[in-house]
Formats: sequence, C-alpha cells, structure tokens
Amino acid sequence: MVSIPSSFVFIHSGKQYFRTPNIKYEKPSKQFIEEKFNKIYGNFSQWNLTLCSHTSHHRGPHQKVIAISVYGKQSKFTNNPMYSWETNIIPFFELLVDEISTLLPQWILRVYIDFTGSTTSEQEYFYNFLNVDICDMNNIPMFGSSLHKFLPSKMWRFLPIFDPYVDYLISRDLDSPIIRRETETINMWLSKKQKKNFFYIARDNIEHSSFILGGLWGAALVRARHTLINIFQPMLIPSIVKYYHGIGDQTFLNDYVGDRVKNNSLIFDSYFCESLGGRPFLSQRPMHGCFLGCIRPCCNNVVNVHFNETRIPCPIKCRPKKHPDWIYC
Repeated sequence: MVSIPSSFVFIHSGKQYFRTPNIKYEKPSKQFIEEKFNKIYGNFSQWNLTLCSHTSHHRGPHQKVIAISVYGKQSKFTNNPMYSWETNIIPFFELLVDEISTLLPQWILRVYIDFTGSTTSEQEYFYNFLNVDICDMNNIPMFGSSLHKFLPSKMWRFLPIFDPYVDYLISRDLDSPIIRRETETINMWLSKKQKKNFFYIARDNIEHSSFILGGLWGAALVRARHTLINIFQPMLIPSIVKYYHGIGDQTFLNDYVGDRVKNNSLIFDSYFCESLGGRPFLSQRPMHGCFLGCIRPCCNNVVNVHFNETRIPCPIKCRPKKHPDWIYC
C-alpha cells in the first residue's frame, strides 16, 4: 500500500515572487530530441490509456482536465517549506474542488500525487470527490513508477499533454483559487473563433514577467495534438528534464514551449502586454488587487496586493480601449 506523510509540501511555483532562474546548458537539437524520444518510448502515438488511472480511463475521451501536482516530504524533488495536512492541504484542496464544480462544471481535476508514506485514511480522502481523478505517481498507466524517478514534481501536472483522452488541459496551482475573471477568459479560448489558438496563457500581476507561468497556461490538444506532443517531448527525456528541478518547470516552459506556441496562443496580460504580447482581460480586476494565480486568501493577503508596498497601475495599453479608467485593470 502506497502512502502520504502527515505533513505535505504543496505545489507552489514561486511565480509571483521569483524570476525564472538561468539554467546554463546546451539545449539539444530538435532532431536529437525526436530520436531520443522515439528510442525510449517507441510508437508513443499508439498508446491508448489515460496517463492517470483506470477511473480517468473509464471517463472516456474528450476530457477537459485541470491538473495540479501534490507531493510529500519524502519526495526527493521537494524544495518547498512544509505545511500541515490539516490546516493547509485539505482546505486548499476542498476550496479548489468546489470552485471547479461551480465555475467549470464540465472539467475534471486531476491530482498528480506522491503517496509515499501516507495512511490509508489519508489516501481514501482524495477519492471522495466526483469531479476529481487521482493520479498516483507510483502507478501511472503505461509508465508505472518510472516517471516518479526522474520527472520533477512541478511538471507532473503537464502529463495530460500526452493523454489521448484529454482534449483540453489547464495547468494550475493547488494554492490558487479559480475566479470568474479567469473562467471567462477560458470560455473565450474554448470558442470556435479561437480555433487556431491551441495554447492559452494568462499573466495578471507585476511579478508575472515570464512568458509562460507554470500554473497559468492551457493546451487545446483537440486542436493540435501532434504538435503539442512534439513540443513537450523533452519533459519525458531524463537527460534533458534533469535540469529543471525546483522552480524549473517555468524555465522549461520558456525554454522549449514559448517560442513554439506564441503565434497560436490566446494571451491575457495586465502588465506586460507590450513586451510579451497579450490582450486586456475581459472584466475589471476584483477589489483589493486580486489576480489570477494569487495565493489564498487572495484579497486578504498583503503580498498579493502590493509590490514593494506600492500598488502598480496597469499600463494604458494593457487596459481595454473602452475602459482606460481601469487603473488596476
């Protein structure tokens, strides 16, 4: 029986407060990546199981998935502060499940989790939600426990990219709420008018200066499955992905993904729309400076509201043309 410790580390990309680290190594060529991937995985396109669990497989094709990573203190990839099970992990998880049920009821939450060290009751807790699928990183279909041995924890949530049963993927953080400001942008991305945009990106804070944030992007596999699988191949090659531990998930996205999706992305940005590209958000920011990707409790957490104790207005060009008065947009 696999298990979880009474204290957990939850996924936190550091996206609001840290710049993406500079990882110095020579990136392999696309030809090398493709040859290496094919050598390791063979005819990957013929795999026909979900990369989660038998439960997720029985849901059938055309799934819309929101994926998060949760890992415990015994994971060799852990580098975050410890948080108690009772006061942090469960409340965050339950709130996220409720928000998805209310705001995105057609979506399933996938939890890619390291159960090493847990009790049976702690495991069973996760299986009590109808809109949640548990993906045990020691027992992923087609891979078994091999991914757990080399794939950085924060990149577990990227795995649905390779899942033939998933049509849409959104990568999220456990500690960040889903709010209407976000869901209306997602619904726009799902519309037929956005068919050419197989990628979705959101940046909503003065600290969101990376092109892609680890917990605020999406992929429409139904629109470009082969292309997306090809783009993300490096994350399944151990000799490449070993450079992306810690907060390296974000670095990986900007090293391997950003340039290849930027021309097919629906991007929303409230501060870097000129330098990084993007359009204004569809509705005004909620009161007190709440933003997409904030840490709960968003509007009560001072670090979410200020940058160096100062509220930073959105640039004019990042505000809707009809609403230049949205100072904090």
